[in-house]
Amino acid sequence: MSRVTALVVLLTTFGSAAFAADLHRADQAPGDAAAVEKGKQLFAMCAGCHGADGEGKVGVAPRLNSPNYLAAAPNEFFSETLKTGRTGTNMAAFGASMPDEDVAAITSYIRSWQTEAGLDLDESPLTGSVADGEKIWIDICKTCHGAGGAGYSEAGSGTGIGRADFLNVSSDGFLRAIMKEGKDGTKMRSFSTDSPIAVADLTDEEIDSIIQYLRANAW
Repeated sequence: MSRVTALVVLLTTFGSAAFAADLHRADQAPGDAAAVEKGKQLFAMCAGCHGADGEGKVGVAPRLNSPNYLAAAPNEFFSETLKTGRTGTNMAAFGASMPDEDVAAITSYIRSWQTEAGLDLDESPLTGSVADGEKIWIDICKTCHGAGGAGYSEAGSGTGIGRADFLNVSSDGFLRAIMKEGKDGTKMRSFSTDSPIAVADLTDEEIDSIIQYLRANAW
């Protein structure tokens, strides 16, 4: 191998590693190739609802393969969802039947779809109020997510974000990010005043109020 070829290989190898390191937050650590491949095989049992490539099926299960969604979600969001499930939905709890290494493998496979750098999540204390959040929910959110936040169960086109099972694994920073950024590949558009495609121009305090309302009324 010539010195030039060796240098190219070195730069390619370490450049790729640096890119991967920059792509993921500390709580989004990607799995190794073996874990991803195992996760891909295991994901076959998830594909019936979430789609072979994680594209989701409206009315059945949400899209997982969404660039800004993956940029916001930590690994724990997926692993804990696999373990605890979502009561009243097609998402069963696998904690008692699935080994932790299989949960980690599926999480690694889902993480392998990430193409955008992990977002910096704002986990500061919530502002706003439950009362203000209720008004915004009724005016804007319930159209897709249902009056009670049950989503598909209320014939909505959005997921059931009012469920305690969902909110228990979702940090305030994650919820803020999804509301501000939207969810690529779905009808969930941005709600941030800074976005040119926002479906509603909501301030940070108004977004926090929605989260306050959801947490106060989780079921």
